[in-house]
Amino acid sequence: MRTEKLSASEIGEQLNTPHKSFAGLDFMPADDFWRLREKYQRLGFNGPARLIFPDDTWPLFKLALARYARKNKIGSVATVVYALNHISAHFGVSLNILDEADFISVKAKLGSANENVLSRVRGFFKFWFQSGVGGLSEEFVKAISKIKLKGVTKGEAVKKHDPHEGPYTPIELQSVIDGCNNAFEEGRLDLDQYALVLLYVQRGARSNQIKNLRVGDFHCRDGKATVSVPRAKQRGVGFREEFSTFPIATDLYRLIHILKRESLKELQRLLPDDRKGLVSQLTDDLIPVFADWEALASDLPEIIKSRKTKERHHLSEHDLYRRLCNVDEVINVHSERTGEPIHLTAQRFRRTLGTDMAREGYGVGPISIALDHTDYQNAGVYVATSADMATRLDLKMGKLLAPLAQAFSGMMVRKESEAIRGDDPGSRIRTISGSDSVGTCGNFSFCGSRAPIACYTCIKFQPWLNAPHDEIAAELYAERQHILDVTGDETIAAQLDRTILAVEDVIRRCEEKRIKLVEIESDE
Repeated sequence: MRTEKLSASEIGEQLNTPHKSFAGLDFMPADDFWRLREKYQRLGFNGPARLIFPDDTWPLFKLALARYARKNKIGSVATVVYALNHISAHFGVSLNILDEADFISVKAKLGSANENVLSRVRGFFKFWFQSGVGGLSEEFVKAISKIKLKGVTKGEAVKKHDPHEGPYTPIELQSVIDGCNNAFEEGRLDLDQYALVLLYVQRGARSNQIKNLRVGDFHCRDGKATVSVPRAKQRGVGFREEFSTFPIATDLYRLIHILKRESLKELQRLLPDDRKGLVSQLTDDLIPVFADWEALASDLPEIIKSRKTKERHHLSEHDLYRRLCNVDEVINVHSERTGEPIHLTAQRFRRTLGTDMAREGYGVGPISIALDHTDYQNAGVYVATSADMATRLDLKMGKLLAPLAQAFSGMMVRKESEAIRGDDPGSRIRTISGSDSVGTCGNFSFCGSRAPIACYTCIKFQPWLNAPHDEIAAELYAERQHILDVTGDETIAAQLDRTILAVEDVIRRCEEKRIKLVEIESDE
């Protein structure tokens, strides 16, 4: 069944010889746990996978996998181990994964929906055979290569517009942006959290790309800002070895440099007095946007000397995930589809960018470039899927969705005198026509936003109980329809949707409040 290529002594020697992972870390193949990348949990070999290998083949498997880890990223290596653990957990010790008949039986028992698990294992087995380690026969490899296996089914969440894992709708995305703007303005959201969300919104990059960014990757020339994003998923491409450049908003460029100044203050705080002066020697190309400041502070003298920072000086993908979870809790915005809080993930932002581009008429080429794919295969799902996720909002639909979206985030008051700045006539917010007032602005600083359109989604807005909010709603519905008639583009018209839902939310709350006041008066 297998052809021995190495003697027992050679196998033992190589298992106890340090190997270097794709990320550059040394590990010992004989060990039960491998650390293949900085800041990532160790890959363990104490799971059930060992049960489905003959005893004399397990060392060969680990040696072949160690060689695989030199050429492949940790995700690919871990996938092989996880897949084998999954198979073993389902089939137990009676299975020999290196037996052709057993391998085929696994395919039948897993079912077509899970064939991708076996497909990952087979890909590694081919590498194992070609590695020259021994343990697999040519007949076995040829036999399993003829078996038809389905790969991972891609794009299902996009195709189905899944409300929990798929792309955000335009209203949901605007809810997230408004929620972050309000929370940041009130000091409930930290600067790095705010910058992180804006990067996901504008670039839809993978977390592995976002975490590897440095301040020097952001550029602004002739009033146009760009970011050079490190490539991450391409085979054979290591830490910050290749980049793709994309446009970003100039406001985001400025925000990154404000974040840099704040971050360097944090770094100085962590340093002893005799090292504080080193901070001034850090150039933008050495400063991570999302840094592990303790690691950076510890290694600062060496960084200044070598003019290099490493992956360990950046936060991990898990760190970024936890920051997004924290933003979730802080902004607490709701989906108009489910009425539930919107969960923020890098993957959903990424799917949103592809969906939005398809809706705007871009083909697979530009979408592939924007998502930094190596080919057009994965981008096809966005073009093949109906990209029109924008709700065709009318009066009936607006009233139905308003309670779910909860787009209004300000504070309702019964009358002007109860409002913050209620004694200042200049704080009054008037209707679009200017014929009447609908509320008070509680912001003491200058605001250049279009009133009253932007007010209803602003946390500083204080609508009055008996103001003509229905007049605002009618004018917005009319403006939306006018835009749609002129442009024929639902996406452009939908820019008003979140404001419409916020106005409808205010109208609903006013009605409920008036009913309560009547009940109180009648009880008295």
